[in-house]
Amino acid sequence: MDLAAPQLYHNPMRITFWGAARTVTGSCHLVETSGATLLLDCGMFQGHEEGRNREPFPFSAEEIDYLILTHAHLDHCGMIPRLVREGFKGRVISTPPTADIARLILLDAAHLQEEEAEREARKAVRRGEPPPAPLFDVGDALAAMDHFSLRVGYGEEVELGPGVKVKLHDAGHILGSAIVELSADGHTLVYTGDLGSWGRPIVQDPSLPPKGDLLISEGTYGDRPHRSFQESVDEFREALTTVLGRGGTVLIPSFALERTQEVLYVLYLLWKEHDLPCGTHIVLDSPLGSAITRAFARYPDWFDEEGQRLFSGEENPFRFPPLSVTRSVEESKRLNHAGGGYVIIAGSGMCTGGRILHHLRHRLWRKEDGVVFVGYQARGTLGRAIVDGAKRVRVLGEEVAVKADIWTINGFSAHADQEELAHWIAQAHAPRTFLVHGEDHALSALAQRLTRQGLRVDIPDVGEKVEI
Repeated sequence: MDLAAPQLYHNPMRITFWGAARTVTGSCHLVETSGATLLLDCGMFQGHEEGRNREPFPFSAEEIDYLILTHAHLDHCGMIPRLVREGFKGRVISTPPTADIARLILLDAAHLQEEEAEREARKAVRRGEPPPAPLFDVGDALAAMDHFSLRVGYGEEVELGPGVKVKLHDAGHILGSAIVELSADGHTLVYTGDLGSWGRPIVQDPSLPPKGDLLISEGTYGDRPHRSFQESVDEFREALTTVLGRGGTVLIPSFALERTQEVLYVLYLLWKEHDLPCGTHIVLDSPLGSAITRAFARYPDWFDEEGQRLFSGEENPFRFPPLSVTRSVEESKRLNHAGGGYVIIAGSGMCTGGRILHHLRHRLWRKEDGVVFVGYQARGTLGRAIVDGAKRVRVLGEEVAVKADIWTINGFSAHADQEELAHWIAQAHAPRTFLVHGEDHALSALAQRLTRQGLRVDIPDVGEKVEI
C-alpha cells in the first residue's frame, strides 16, 4: 500500500506579454486562469511606437473579466476607453486615488484625441480623403469610468472568482500606485507595475515584495543609477538660480501626474529656505496638472509622514505665495511675452503636446532662458531630441533653434534605479523573473546584474507566452 502523500495537480496560469515588452510604454499583460481572465494594465504606446495604438487588440475585449490597474499614468491606463468601446464588460480594480486620477487622465486624453482627429480631418479634406476617427472620445472615457467599481486599499484581499484572489501593495511610484499579488490555480504572480524609488517626497517607500512563483518587474532605469534626491535638488537649485539670475525664464516640461506635484514640493522647499531669487514667479500652466494637484490634496492619508505634516498647514507645496495657476488659454499666452523671472511648469512631460510646445516655440531660441527636464524622455519624442543635443527642432510645425540652456535632472524620477531594482527583485526570491517596461539596453543590463546574483531572468518579446 502506497502511503505517500497524493500528488496535487494544478491548472497552469498563463501570461502573455502584449505591451511594454522591450519598450517603456503600452503596459498590458494578459493572464488566463481557470477562474478568470485578467489584464494587468492597458496602457497607451507613446513616442515612436504610438502607431501601435490603432492596431487591433490581440485578445477579445469581451472575454476579459477584470482589469487590474497598477496606477494612472497614461502608458498604463490610456487604452481602457478603447477596450470598453470594443466590448469590455468587466470590472477595473485599482486603489481609490488611482481611480480618481485615472478619470482626469482619461478625459484629458480623450479631449486630445478629439482635437488631433479634427486637425487630421482638415488635412484629409484637403487631400480628398475620408477623415480619421479619434482613437477614443470623451464618451468612451466616461463609459470607461463606469467600470472602476472595485476600489481596493493596500493589503486588502479580494476574491475575483473560484480560487482567484488579488491583493495590492504600495509600489511607492506615485500616489495610489500598486504592486499586484495575484493568486490562482495554486500559483502566485507578482507584478510591480512601475516600482518607485526610496526616500521620495509625498509618497511612501515601496512595500517589501510578496512571495510568488513568477515576478514581472519593470526595468526602466535598469542600466543606470540615479543621483540622490538631495543632489538632484542641488542641481535643480543651480539651474534655477543660473537662469533666473541672468534675467531669464525657466521652462519645466512636466508630466501632470506625480512629477508636477513633486516639482511643486521642491520649489516650495526652496522658497521656504529663501533659495529662489527675490521676485521669482512660479506658474503652473497645466489644466490637467492643476486638476490632479487638487486630487492629490484629497488623499493626505496616502502621503508619507513628512507629506502629511507639510500638508497640515495653511501654506503647503500646492499653495504658497509665489505660486499662481493659469485659468485660461489667454493667461497662458501672456506668459510668452512676459519678461524674465518666471518658472513655468507645463505639460506634456515629453513635449509631445500641451502648452509646453507654445512656450518652447517662444523661448527655446533665447540664450537667456533655460529648459529643465525632470522626467524620462522616450525615443521619438521632441523632449528626447532636445535632451540628446539637437541644434534645431520642429515645434508646432516651425523650425526652432535650440539656444536655451538645457538641464536634465534624472534624480527626480519616480522609478527605481538599477541598484534599487536589483535589491528589491532579489528580496522577492521568485523562481523566475521577467523584465518589462524598458528599452533593450536597460533590460539587458539589469538582466545581467540579476543573473550574476544567481536569479533566473528572461526578457519577453511581444506576444510571448509563459506558464506557471
